[in-house]
Amino acid sequence: MDDDFTKHVQKIIKEYIDEIGEEKIADRTLDKLDKLHKDFLSDLFDQLKPLCKEFDEIKVKVEKSKKEKVPKSATKLEKLDFNKRVIDGLICLIKSYCVLNEVLESYQQLQRQEKFIKSWNQYEQWIDWALDFGEGSYLATHIAKLNHSSSKGSSIDVRYFDSCDKYSSHYIYTKKPSSLDTAYPDNKYSSISQLYNIQVNGVYIGDLLRENGRKYLNKFTKNENLMDLWSSRFSELITNKRKHSFFLSKQVYFPVADRQYHLLLPLTSSSLVHTLHLDKKNVEDLQKSARLQKRLKKYSATIACVYPGRAYLHVTGSNHSNASSLNGQRGGRIALFPSMPPQWRTRLISYVSKTSLFDKTLAYELKDEINELKNYLLLIKNKSLSISEPQRNAAVINKLRDISGQLFNYLEKISANEGSHGWTVNSKLPIEEQLAFEPWRKDEVAQAKKVSMEWQKVFSQNYGRWLNQQLATKSKLNPTAIHAALWADCFLNELREMVATQEVAL
Repeated sequence: MDDDFTKHVQKIIKEYIDEIGEEKIADRTLDKLDKLHKDFLSDLFDQLKPLCKEFDEIKVKVEKSKKEKVPKSATKLEKLDFNKRVIDGLICLIKSYCVLNEVLESYQQLQRQEKFIKSWNQYEQWIDWALDFGEGSYLATHIAKLNHSSSKGSSIDVRYFDSCDKYSSHYIYTKKPSSLDTAYPDNKYSSISQLYNIQVNGVYIGDLLRENGRKYLNKFTKNENLMDLWSSRFSELITNKRKHSFFLSKQVYFPVADRQYHLLLPLTSSSLVHTLHLDKKNVEDLQKSARLQKRLKKYSATIACVYPGRAYLHVTGSNHSNASSLNGQRGGRIALFPSMPPQWRTRLISYVSKTSLFDKTLAYELKDEINELKNYLLLIKNKSLSISEPQRNAAVINKLRDISGQLFNYLEKISANEGSHGWTVNSKLPIEEQLAFEPWRKDEVAQAKKVSMEWQKVFSQNYGRWLNQQLATKSKLNPTAIHAALWADCFLNELREMVATQEVAL
């Protein structure tokens, strides 16, 4: 039974590598050879530094080699040939001076290694490439790149890192993830961790390679040295014990005692986010008919659910898979649900027994808009500027409109709270304020006032004087009666428009 399972896993790995294709695998082998050449060339330049001081010819040759650049349009094979020519040229020069025998030995080793790599089959090539470029590619539940797409910090698979032996304490995390994500340094290397994420009979291939790589990879090579390397390296890379943070990571100092803190590193649980994403998608599919029935005011056996206050966080730009594979499937969107406590709303007061609208309650309701105007007028006064200048005058008028707009909204809320039309008839408010609340009244008292429209002018004058008082409170403005008249005139136009709109609506 165990042999059958092993063969099944090997068959899936083979099919996965076959699907990548010989052309792509050959291209990635060129990447590996290019890396070998560049590493060798970098070491060679370091070793030639002392000789450059001693031999001018070597110095000139090294400087020339460093300045030579391969054309941007060159293929990978052409770039490989270019680096090889640079290396061969420097090696010939070293031979002519009979120096650095250890470099010659390294060069021979490079040639042997290059020949060895070119003799590999496509499975050996891809697997070895995956080990060379697979640093940072592994299964994970919490993805560092979801905090910042350029983060190079470590992601976490809580299935293996669910406790901290050093401090004998547990991490806080979400248990039993339904979806494992894949971490990788660049989307170019996502195919490595995608292999790890394939499940066979409920077990991830990444877990199998981590526990016993030799058992599942021995079919792909006959070279024991390669097999030993693969077995140890896969376990090391997939487990990824060398966790590290990054300067783009979010960090929080959490107080635990007097002047003592834990440094917390919050990581987004991609597994939890994806579970919510799938649940939301499934729920919305089920909710379509229920919400349609609700709009039609008809019965539905399915209860209609809504999620108020929901927001979305967008991770990465156009290529969402750069952050992680599951992030690509979500289109880079992370659903955020509100977690704030209930918002208690103060019950609106009744104006039936009040004798005036212009009181402290109204001042509190309009304080933000009034402060905006107050601060602007103080700025103009402190700089000894004139309010009549067109741009400044327009700014003042806009701020006055904000105040009047908020006042009309408040009047509407109060009327709606009273619950019935005509409530102002039995109130103690002046008739002008009654009509401001209910301009549509058609009783005899209201009609008599509305014929001359004098009530609007009186209400506006009262408003102007009240606003003057608010602007003078705790400030050095000292507005005059002329200012009150100006506020009243501006408000009168807004009031007339509001009344006309309300009467037409009814």
